[in-house]
Amino acid sequence: MAKTRKHLRVQERHIYNPEIDACPHCGEPLQARGHYQWRKTVQQLDKVVYVASRGKECVNQQCQHQGQVYTSAAASMVTVPECTYGLDVIVQIGWWRDKEHLNRQQIHARLRGQGVQISEREVDHLYARYQVLMACAERLEVEQLEAIVAKQAGLIISIDGLEPEGASEQLWVVREVQAEVVLVVAWLPRVNYQTLGALLEPVVDLGLPILATVSDKQGCVRKALHERLPDVPHQWCQSHYLGNGTKPIYERDGALKTELRQKIRQEIRQSMGEVLSDFSGSDFSPSDFNRRGVDGSRAPGAGGAANHTEPSGQ
Repeated sequence: MAKTRKHLRVQERHIYNPEIDACPHCGEPLQARGHYQWRKTVQQLDKVVYVASRGKECVNQQCQHQGQVYTSAAASMVTVPECTYGLDVIVQIGWWRDKEHLNRQQIHARLRGQGVQISEREVDHLYARYQVLMACAERLEVEQLEAIVAKQAGLIISIDGLEPEGASEQLWVVREVQAEVVLVVAWLPRVNYQTLGALLEPVVDLGLPILATVSDKQGCVRKALHERLPDVPHQWCQSHYLGNGTKPIYERDGALKTELRQKIRQEIRQSMGEVLSDFSGSDFSPSDFNRRGVDGSRAPGAGGAANHTEPSGQ
């Protein structure tokens, strides 16, 4: 069966840079790479976005980790590798399937109703990805994490939450940024620094070195990280920071557009009123162009039926 081609209109474009600017090993500034680590168009529940992740690397020749590439934690929270659907879509499918017990056809109908272009088979594939995410809550691959530490000298941890539509709980994800490895996933009915601290506990108990943490500026997240990892440097997520910073600009821009639209419409009404008033006292009619030429002479064939004589058949 032939695949149905998607017709996606990108509504937003985001280019993510690493949240850290200096090498966590030597402290020297990181240098941006000349190409993207990855880029793709991603369908989310409410929009279609173009996402690109640009990496940075350490160029200090004296550093043992010269050439190591650092990527954005925020970019990894948009979607999972080798997938063109947002993490919010995957989590929403998991909620509907596990919590509301909807079948594939019902989930597919809901997503299509929200404008998501997806097939029923893809719903199954995304639910399988959701199950993989949830499996991380039950088992940590210690050997894999030790290999990451051996290569990078430590872990860089990010923590973020997602709240599906109609859900009474939030899905929180803890991951290792550089290797894009999910460490812990859990549904939290209550989100506070105690529950988030408990979520971080399995990672902290591993005893592996943690170079830095990344999160948004939510108060309970800050307190949980401060209590569980007090000596680890922390970086605010640039995506959330810039998004919050641009909100006043968007609001002002919207107000300015409304003001300009009102002024332009008012001027158009005034101009149209002047044009109509100029012609109101004249005998001119646009239909005159159908009967007279530009020089005022009668146009050919405009004499009407009374002045037109058909040739006789004789």
